[in-house]
Amino acid sequence: MLTSATTLVERRAVLTAGFGTHPYEAAWASEALFFVRTEGPHPQLAIQPQVSPDGVDWLDRGDPVTLRADQDLIDVEMARFGTWIRLRLEGATPDEPATVLIRLELKG
Repeated sequence: MLTSATTLVERRAVLTAGFGTHPYEAAWASEALFFVRTEGPHPQLAIQPQVSPDGVDWLDRGDPVTLRADQDLIDVEMARFGTWIRLRLEGATPDEPATVLIRLELKG
């Protein structure tokens, strides 16, 4: 039987510049699925999965995903990621902010 966990990584975070989510230690899991939801109008956002050996220094993992301005929900999959994972979001500015809610589902 698989083990699973769901957690809220960011709750109504208001982005006005590049943003890295809180790191999450997920060494026990073999799959990760982030759900990024926006509230209200927002610019197009580039969402880059990242991995880390220590939760401090980060490397991009895989291709970025684009959340278009006309979308309000997208998922970002990760596999073979080691211990620490997070997302990096780019595209928000002070003139065009984005409010996001990010959930993480893990299976192992």
